[in-house]
Amino acid sequence: MSRLNRVAAAVSSVLLWICTAMAAAYESPDMLSPGSVRMYDRELKYAVDLYGRGLYIQAEAVLSEMPDGHKSVRSEGYRVLCAIRLERTGYRTDMEDYIAAYPYSGLIPQMRFHYALNLFDDGDYRGASEQLEQLSRRQIYRSQVTEFLFRKAYCDLENGIYWRSLKRFAEVLSRPLSDYTAPSQYFSGYILYQQERFGEAYDFFSRSVKDPRFADISGYYMLECRFMDKDYDYVVQKGPQMMESVPEERRVHLARLISESYLVLGDADKARKYFYRDAVPEDEKTRTDYFYAGSVLFAVKDWAGATENFSMMPDRTDSLGQIASYQMAYAYIQLKNKVAAMEAFREAAVLPYNPEMAEDAYYNYAKLAFDLNNDITGFDGYLAKYSDLKRGDRVYSYIAVGALRNRDYASAVEAYDKVEVLDPVMKTNYMKANYLRANELIGSGSWRAAVPCLRAAAYYSDRREMFNQMSRFWLAEAYFRDGQYDKSVETLKELYNTSALYGMEESRLIPYSIGYAYFQKEDYAAAAEWFTEYLGTGSSLFRKEALLRRADCWFQRRDYRSAYTAYRDVVKEYYDVNDIYPYYYAGLSAGLAGDNASMISSLAPVAGADPASPYYADATIELGRAYAAAGKAPEASVCFDRVLDKVKDSTYMAMAMIELGTLARNGKDMDTALGYYKSVVEKMPLSGYTQDALAAIESIYQSMNDPQSYLAYIDGIGMSSLKTEEEKESMIFSAAEQIFLSGNYEKAIAALQSYMKEYPSGKGVPSAEFYLGESYRGLGQKEQACDRYYAVMESGSGSYLELAALRFSELTYSLQRYADSYRGYAFLLEKAVMDENTAVARIGMMRSAYAGRMYAEAVENAAAVEADRRSDEALLTEAEYITAKSYLYMSQRDKALPILHRLSSRPDTDYGAEAAYLLIQDSYDRGDFSDVETRVYAFSESENPQQYWLARSFVVLGDAFAEMGDYEQAKATFESVRDGYNPDRPDDVKDNLDIRIQKLEELMSSGTVTETGTDTL
Repeated sequence: MSRLNRVAAAVSSVLLWICTAMAAAYESPDMLSPGSVRMYDRELKYAVDLYGRGLYIQAEAVLSEMPDGHKSVRSEGYRVLCAIRLERTGYRTDMEDYIAAYPYSGLIPQMRFHYALNLFDDGDYRGASEQLEQLSRRQIYRSQVTEFLFRKAYCDLENGIYWRSLKRFAEVLSRPLSDYTAPSQYFSGYILYQQERFGEAYDFFSRSVKDPRFADISGYYMLECRFMDKDYDYVVQKGPQMMESVPEERRVHLARLISESYLVLGDADKARKYFYRDAVPEDEKTRTDYFYAGSVLFAVKDWAGATENFSMMPDRTDSLGQIASYQMAYAYIQLKNKVAAMEAFREAAVLPYNPEMAEDAYYNYAKLAFDLNNDITGFDGYLAKYSDLKRGDRVYSYIAVGALRNRDYASAVEAYDKVEVLDPVMKTNYMKANYLRANELIGSGSWRAAVPCLRAAAYYSDRREMFNQMSRFWLAEAYFRDGQYDKSVETLKELYNTSALYGMEESRLIPYSIGYAYFQKEDYAAAAEWFTEYLGTGSSLFRKEALLRRADCWFQRRDYRSAYTAYRDVVKEYYDVNDIYPYYYAGLSAGLAGDNASMISSLAPVAGADPASPYYADATIELGRAYAAAGKAPEASVCFDRVLDKVKDSTYMAMAMIELGTLARNGKDMDTALGYYKSVVEKMPLSGYTQDALAAIESIYQSMNDPQSYLAYIDGIGMSSLKTEEEKESMIFSAAEQIFLSGNYEKAIAALQSYMKEYPSGKGVPSAEFYLGESYRGLGQKEQACDRYYAVMESGSGSYLELAALRFSELTYSLQRYADSYRGYAFLLEKAVMDENTAVARIGMMRSAYAGRMYAEAVENAAAVEADRRSDEALLTEAEYITAKSYLYMSQRDKALPILHRLSSRPDTDYGAEAAYLLIQDSYDRGDFSDVETRVYAFSESENPQQYWLARSFVVLGDAFAEMGDYEQAKATFESVRDGYNPDRPDDVKDNLDIRIQKLEELMSSGTVTETGTDTL
């Protein structure tokens, strides 16, 4: 024995001796005689014996009859013990009084022990523990130690002190076998089970199961431990045998364990059997019950049941919810309800608990959003979160293919541009998409934007192939239209030197295009050679143009004889008196060559031309000059008078008056001459001929020796002082402006550019920029016009600022430059002074945003249009349509559908018919095929439905039949539409029908029935 133990033992012995001595003192009152003491000792001994045999009532009776004078510490102690054991009223007070009176009594530990047992039996484990913790095993009888240890352990269990409870149960188990051995084994297993130490728990339960008292419950927990340790074979082997023996309240849970085990082991049918055998009542189900029900039904492919149960879960934002949403999405796919599947995938994608599941859900959500709504924002978000090269290429390729199917070549190009590595199939699709997009842009006049598309189409294709050569041919044309003449020539010469496009009309046009590019570069010698080359091909497509431009080349090179002959050849081959250009330049060429007679003969037919024809005034004036040079003043006068009579352009009228003044002056009729010259000065001061007229007036007065009259005249009209630089600028600008106002845009461009070159910071520059824009627009050069309008907008000043913004916005919209158009209309809205332009700006912003796929902005501006009281019914309908379609593109169907329902009430209109179709498509997307059929037939029976959208609707109906497995009916529907649909212009309906019919025929001939709707990855 250690020193410490010896000290403890000694202390215990001393305390025990003290207690005994004090008890003896209490039991020996002086007044008792020795005889009476011996008698009551026997009574006490008898009472203690009764107590020891459990006869507490009898013991209590003996002790209660003892006279007060014969009561002792011991007798009172046993009386209190009897009260405790019998749980007499007030026994706790008796006990406390006793302990206070006799604090060293040896019976106190027994009192505390049995009081603790009473509390224990009453379920007051905290109170029982407080009593038991005041005792040690040395203070109680040896026979009570095991119970004492067990009770303390169980109180700890109930009070949540598991570590100590487990330790104390271990003490019980370390003692000899007793009635407390099996309970200690069971409760040890239970604690370990609660701590998820299932293997250790199983060991304890496997020992307690041998005791009949714990056999059933231990067996049940053994099965749960195996289940939690994923020993599902054990569960399905032992579980069914236990179903009838377990208590009712555990039967449902046991059935659940068996069901889940069968589910994991792949036996879905048995999983379903046990799930339904003892199902939880509907009003008692928890979210976990709904989750498991959905999982079981999902496993047995009861898709409707799975979605119903998963959707009943009140909250799906934890790990179980993520699984539920993911499986629900897949189930909806099987039910053909892609709209609901998209939303369920979205819910699963935002939860972080299973990263792999979240990523897959995000991809499928993005894919469905694109498939159903053409909404690429899902893919954008997916790639931003899970970006890598392979994943991005796959996504963008998918977007591009979808866009190609929808003939949305702009989106296809945009998507392919984001692919880092193009495989052979992608390259083929990419170059085709670029070529087709370029074709769209060229069709709208957007040549500049077509250049990168055509370059890409040429880059990714074989230079020997026809596709590549055609792409480069149109690339050269785009370069030319954008003023990049060197690049145009370079590209065309590459084609020419390789005999590209052999046998095609475009091949013969290559020399013509080269000639024109050189012509624009003012390399007239090279241009003439290439025009001659083209004329030698025998092509008639641009023969007249080539003949004229070759003649122009000789004219510009001052080979007037050759030019005259060439122009006359055009007149002979393509006689048209209203096409004055060759007559005019033939006459000019003859005149410059000194052949006045040929000049007159070339220009004379112009007298019979329409005065509105281009060059009418120029040719008529030159004819008059030729007559004047030939001394035929009357004929000349007729020509000039004809200009004054039939031409309202002040510039030409001034020229004619100058010439008439000259004729009068040559005829010595000075007063008449002065009249013509003064008319020019006074009536046409901005014509550009004022200085010529003043010089002629001065000359006449000088010849008349009357300079004072000249001075008096110019003083009278306010022109006696020298012109300031500002006045000179104003005159030059005004002259250019007059040319623009006459509608001669080619000459106006030259005059305006000359003015801007001389006065780059002049006051008239903003107006000149606007006139240039108008001139280019009048010539059909939209992109150059936009450049000029934008320059006006950048200047931020000028009377034409508002109109320039409007023109810029309109043209960029027509060029499919929707972002520029939107900015232009926004600028117009900010700067507009005219009230009507604010409305135009809002409408333009709405349309530009929608066309440019800026759907949030489209919705915002459509709302502004609807709120504008100036909007008429047609505009309000358009705004509703744009709002609905924008919501669809943003995957917000719940907002789009009510609007579409309103629009569909007018299926005879374009918007109403498309709305009816979109509602049919929505029913199809939701897997509601009966509703598809109902809506299609209702649409077909409506008054004057739009044929295109009706045909598209029947295609959807055929798809619905195919989804339902009725291939014969689907094929018949497709064939009926194909044979009965005759559009006014080509569209996508018949192509879609041909693809579907071919696919159906393949399926029907092979006897294959495919499970549709499972195209998610």
